[in-house]
Amino acid sequence: MARERQKPESVSAARAAFPRGLEQPAGALRFGLDALLLAAFAARHCEERRARLSRAKPRPLSVAELGCGCGAALLGLALRCSETRGLGLEREPALLEAARRNARALGLEQSLLFQAADLALPLPVADGTRHVVLANPPYGLPGQGRASPLALRERALRDAEALHVFCRAAARLLRHHGHFFCIFEARSLSRLCAALEETHLGLRRIIPVRPHSHSPATRLLAEARKDAAPELRLESPLTLHRRQSGPTTRSSPLWTAQALAFCPWLAATT
Repeated sequence: MARERQKPESVSAARAAFPRGLEQPAGALRFGLDALLLAAFAARHCEERRARLSRAKPRPLSVAELGCGCGAALLGLALRCSETRGLGLEREPALLEAARRNARALGLEQSLLFQAADLALPLPVADGTRHVVLANPPYGLPGQGRASPLALRERALRDAEALHVFCRAAARLLRHHGHFFCIFEARSLSRLCAALEETHLGLRRIIPVRPHSHSPATRLLAEARKDAAPELRLESPLTLHRRQSGPTTRSSPLWTAQALAFCPWLAATT
């Protein structure tokens, strides 16, 4: 029997609340700021593409997300860019099922597909077909930081081969000159550059992300293109938080106007 479709009012409420309300399985690494920033970064590219095409009805955009977790980044992109036709690849069954349920709750089950895949193995999808690939690979290396007692969470935090595995998978999935968007830790820029070069993904743009205007960048939003020369454009830093004025007991973030303009979903995380 076919599943009952979500009622329009339920879908509207879920979309208005996004990213609040996303299902996340117990023991998994919770999606957060990185996924939302990644979605907003890719959405900016989609909006630029739409403006260049100058068509009343945008052409479909074929997107894949690697290690999609509960689907937050891909779902966010699809909500902001309706032309998205997406595929989320995830190896953890619990996360995969959560992503499918989240897509259904948001009324996106017709445009987004979530499929089981181990990125280190041959992928169960056609190579060279995607306009865009998204990735938020694990930053940590084994032995760095305190290990999590939860296996599902630990696998999402630390993996020595993950960055290269993700880049290789992106290169396989992308069409010629397709766009790869990822978020990674700033202190590991050299690792990112090496992985991109190895897989023929030419680094084209970086936005440093910093917590405060007086802080160094902790994250990098990076865009690369398949089989393209590296011609890096380093953009102005994205500053997330503004200073608090006067004594306060506020514990939730004070987002800058710049951060909210870049990623409006941040307002839902306060």
